[in-house]
Formats: sequence, C-alpha cells, structure tokens
Amino acid sequence: MRKYAVCGAAALALTVAASGAYAAPDGAAIIRKAVQSMRQAKTYQSEWRVIVSMGNMGSMTMNMTMKTTSDGKARVTTEPSGKGTGMMAAGGAMASSTAVSDGKHMYMYMKAMNSYIKAPVTKEMDPALGGQLAALTQKGATYKFVGSEFVRGRKCHVVRVTPRVPQGAGTQGMKMTMDAYVDTQTGRLRQMKQHMDMSGMGGPGPNGGPGAGGRPSEMTTTMVLISEKVNAPLPASTFKFTPPPGAREMKGGPMGGPGMGPGGAPPGAAGRRP
Repeated sequence: MRKYAVCGAAALALTVAASGAYAAPDGAAIIRKAVQSMRQAKTYQSEWRVIVSMGNMGSMTMNMTMKTTSDGKARVTTEPSGKGTGMMAAGGAMASSTAVSDGKHMYMYMKAMNSYIKAPVTKEMDPALGGQLAALTQKGATYKFVGSEFVRGRKCHVVRVTPRVPQGAGTQGMKMTMDAYVDTQTGRLRQMKQHMDMSGMGGPGPNGGPGAGGRPSEMTTTMVLISEKVNAPLPASTFKFTPPPGAREMKGGPMGGPGMGPGGAPPGAAGRRP
C-alpha cells in the first residue's frame, strides 16, 4: 500500500509539473509581431474580403486591396461585391473609395460623391486596413489568447483584443472586441472579426435593428485575407493620387477615421500609428 501511495503521489506531482510547464501563448506578443511584420516589410500587398453585418438592418460585402511601404506610403481601395441586403443594400455605392498616402499628404476619394479630402500626413496616421492595425496595438487595449482555428486551410492563433473606447458624447456605452487570427507559420494576420456593441447608446431597436435615432445596436465586420505579397516591387505611381475628372476637393472632414476602411477603428484610435 505504501508503494502504491508513493507512486500515486509521484504521478500526481508529474501531472502538476506538466500542467504548470504549459503556458498559453502571449496574446499581446503575437499581435505585436504580426503588426510589425506587415509594417516593416519593404512593401506589403494584400487582398481582403470584407463582410459588414448590422443585424436586421442587413449586410454587405466588399473587396479591399491594400498596398503599403515601410516608409509610410499606402494605397487602400474598397469596392462593393454583389448586392447588400436590407437597408445595407443602399450603402453599397458609398463603399467604393480610395485612400492614398504619398508620405506627405493623405487623400480620401469617395466615388459616389466624386469628391476627395486632402490632409497633411502626421506620425499618427495609419491608413493600413482602415485603422485596424492601430486598433490592435492601441495603448490600453487588453489581449487574451483564446485558442487556435483554421482559416482557409491555415492554422492560426486567435487573440481577442479589447480596445479602450473613450466614452464621449458620441461613444457613451459603446463596447468593442476584435478577434485577430494570426497565421502560425507566417506570423501575419489572416482574418479579423470586429464586434461593436452599441446597445447601451440610447436604447437599441428589436432584434438588432435600429435603436434611438435609427442607430443599429450592433455591427460585426469580418475581414478575410484572400492573397498577399511581401516585398514585391511597386511602382512609384501607386502612391500618387490623381483626382478623377470632375472630382472636387472637400475642405475639412475626418481623415483616418471609420471612413478610411470597413469597420474602422475605435474612436480615439482610428488612423493612429502606435
């Protein structure tokens, strides 16, 4: 009996030691490396499928193309894909946009309005993925490793990021989470799911429909990587903005905010480079 008791105690000790030796991957480190690998590449080109859903208000799909350089130049275009559903169907025309940064100035062109906004580039501006990269590394954000999943046949670490949403007149009660899927082999992003809960902002409508003032109670944006190229040559003309015929410049307006890309970043973080 004594021998069995000793063996049992030894087995228990080994089990405890083994479980203690395993530590979940560091979510913050995974995200930091993923963002750095994309930003620090001499050139980075990618195509994304973007699905925006607003509950009973409907959903819409867009294609997004991103081209960036390590010295801060960028070109991000979005185009609607197919027809949206519900009230979101009318938003398809507004989804066609082009954002260009030549390193000195940022241009945001909206095809439906045939208008563009021009603003000087600051160190905080970041057009990449509509400000999503800035949201992932926002100061004050929290990170939680939630497991592994396969995205388009690739194994990914899944990290839940909870950015800090400043509470102001237009954001009181808003909550946001972002699930980032990072390829375990390349260390780069393959998918992002952003969920914005606006149910506490003046009262939601039924079943995810519009609340006070026609505001939806929630919005989910899913971005899936379709293809990417790292350090492939890009002509200088990629980052030169030429206004289309008849386009007019609008003075003022937001730059680098949610309009820079689908979903956008949380207020106070949109467009900032950490």
